[in-house]
Amino acid sequence: MSDKRFFLKDVTIGKNYIVGEEHNHLANVMRLKQNDEILLIGDDEYDYYAKILEVKKDKTLVDVYKQEQNLANPQVDVTAFVAMNKREHMSLIVRMLSELGITTIVPLITKWTLKQDQTDKIERFQKIADQSTKQCRRSISLKITEPMKLVDACKIFVDFDKVFFAYENENQNSLEIDGNSKKLAFVIGPVAGFDTDEAELIKKSGAVAITLGKRILRADTACIALASTIMEHTGEWK
Repeated sequence: MSDKRFFLKDVTIGKNYIVGEEHNHLANVMRLKQNDEILLIGDDEYDYYAKILEVKKDKTLVDVYKQEQNLANPQVDVTAFVAMNKREHMSLIVRMLSELGITTIVPLITKWTLKQDQTDKIERFQKIADQSTKQCRRSISLKITEPMKLVDACKIFVDFDKVFFAYENENQNSLEIDGNSKKLAFVIGPVAGFDTDEAELIKKSGAVAITLGKRILRADTACIALASTIMEHTGEWK
């Protein structure tokens, strides 16, 4: 499998043009040339194999000659409800959750979410997710929604087979996942943690509170730990 991977929406078998940032990366960063082999991903279930026909100033013409099912895409739908954090921490969370196979991140606005952390553009984090998609060989990017208030997020917990809530005041680990569960979620709080009333709302909305151990984890560490555990339990690492 080629490591020269590029995004291209609406890929078709036959001739396609690569433009914009992906063309610039192909032509001016990687300096690929005519007859070089590349792999295209179009945010669907497939990998598309292509050969470069011509590299122009503003676009690259390629011939897509084969498509294959991508085997790195997650088979279980896992959504991460994550309180908005400092930019560098959110960037790390996006990269790591993308690599681990999480499907969606819903940024949460909570009582203790700092105002300056609510101003970051979601497009910035989506670009990080897209780049991570190429690195970890997925063909479908992790999707990042617009920020959502916690009270509104709790209303959609009913849409999931099970929602896990990492809570520092919990001492039981009941991470039990039914083999038929195909739509899961987990909730991670801000740096200052959840307010008591918020924690009660999350639990009353159907989330299962669990502990992540005897040590208090940073939000990004907690995301990685819980996501890894869920993916192992669902067989995504096999």
